[in-house]
Parts: sequence; C-alpha cells; structure tokens
Amino acid sequence: MLENILNEDEKDCLQELINISYGTASASISEILDSFATLKVPRIKLLKSLQLKDYLINNDSSNDIQFVVSQIIHGNFSGENIFLINKDSAFKLAEILNEDEDVNIEEVSDVVLEITNILSSATIGKFSELLDTKVSFQAPSLEIIDSLEDFNENRIKDFNEVIIISTILEFDKLNVKGELILLTKDESIKKLKEELQKILEEY
Repeated sequence: MLENILNEDEKDCLQELINISYGTASASISEILDSFATLKVPRIKLLKSLQLKDYLINNDSSNDIQFVVSQIIHGNFSGENIFLINKDSAFKLAEILNEDEDVNIEEVSDVVLEITNILSSATIGKFSELLDTKVSFQAPSLEIIDSLEDFNENRIKDFNEVIIISTILEFDKLNVKGELILLTKDESIKKLKEELQKILEEY
C-alpha cells in the first residue's frame, strides 16, 4: 500500500515541502480575507483510494453538511484535488471575508472555491516545481452534500493513491478546518518518490 511506497524519510521530506507550500498559502489567504490567518502544520495521511470514504467518515465528528470542491490537474504530475470543508467552517470563512454574519450560500460557495484555488496552486505548484514540470488546472466544481455518507466514490474510481492534507486555518479565536485530498495515479507517485529521494541525497 501507499504507506509502504514512501518510507519514513520520504514522508518527512514530503511533509516539509507541504509545510513550505502552506506557508505561502497562508499569506495569500490573509491577503484575500484581509485578516491575519495561520495555517497550522498540516497532517499528512497516505491511503489507497478505496479507503478514502471510510477514513473521511471515521474522522468527521460533525456529521454536518459538506462543501466538496474538485479540480482536475493536467500535466506530468496529474490527478485531482478535492477540498472538503464542513458548513460551519465554510460560513465562518465567508463571514470573515464579508464582515457580515448574514451571508448567503452563493457567497459561501465563492469563498470556498477561492480557498481551494489557493491551496491547490500552492501545493501542486510545489510538486510541479519539484518535478521540474508544468501543470494546469481545470476550473473547480463545487458540490454540497448532506454528510460524508453521501460522498460519491465514483469520483475516485480512476485513481489508486490518495494523499490527504489536513489542516486548521486560524483567525484569532476562530478555527476553520479543511482537508485537501490529492488523488494520484501510480506514475505520479513514482515520479514524486524519485524526486524526494534526490532531495534527501543532497542533505
């Protein structure tokens, strides 16, 4: 399984790269929301795609409505990003941006799509830089589901491996939790592993 494809040193190296990426994303999010934001050090989880839905359900204590944004990645490092955020966190983000507690679903959806673009660009941008390749993104699409029980597994049927990046976005006393899920195919993971090894050999 994927946990065994990357050894501990490679996973630590991947964690550090994502930490750097999320540092860049924090600055971009702060600028857009005009409020100081801190992304906590993300947790990385590697799974087979068939394990994804059970993982999401077992790690969600809110049983809340979920905003699900998906974005296809084209290029030598190809796959799909999925950003998951529950209703409570999504509305908190929109309220910060709009400085208004009375936001509508369209405003919330726009904010969630923008945050997805930032996190995707920062994370996949770092991977493409590492792999010395170019990637492009399709426009993201958003779906709202009643709970993670309704997560559509058909969206992941073409992928083998999953990298889950969980983080908390902090605004003063407000915590906004979201998960960025990177769906990849074997060839992309193998390329990533090769480049992680090169980095480790240099240090």
